[in-house]
Amino acid sequence: MYFLVLHDNAHLLADTCSLLETSWPKSRGVREQKLICKPKQSLPLSYVMLQGSEVIGHYRLSETLESGTWCVVESVIISPQHRGIGLGLQLMAHCIDTSRSLGYTNLYLSTKDKMGFYSKLGFKNSHPVSILSKS
Repeated sequence: MYFLVLHDNAHLLADTCSLLETSWPKSRGVREQKLICKPKQSLPLSYVMLQGSEVIGHYRLSETLESGTWCVVESVIISPQHRGIGLGLQLMAHCIDTSRSLGYTNLYLSTKDKMGFYSKLGFKNSHPVSILSKS
C-alpha cells in the first residue's frame, strides 16, 4: 500500500470519484472540481491509498474555522472489497501523521456509523465545527 496526493495525480481522479460514489453519491463534475483543486495554502488536501495501480482508499484534510491547530478529515473510505483487513487503520495512521507534519495538533472528523472504529484511534465526541471551504 502507498499514498499519493490526488491533485498531483489527476490520472487517479475518475477512480477516486467512483470509490467515493459507493458511499456518497454526488454530481461527478462537482466532486472532480473539489478533489482536484490545488490548495493555495497547505489545505485542503486529498490523499488516495493505492494497491498497485488500484485506488482502494481516500481521505481529505481541510481547515476549520477553529484555532489554527485544528483541521478536519473528510471522506474517509476504504473500498468495500478491501475492508476488514486493517487498511482503515493504515489509512488513518497516514492521515494523522500527515496532519501533524503540516503543523496541526488536533483533528476533527464526522461520522454517523463508525464511531466504534474511530474511538479505537483516540477520537472522542465533540462539539460541531465549521469547515473553511476553499473549493
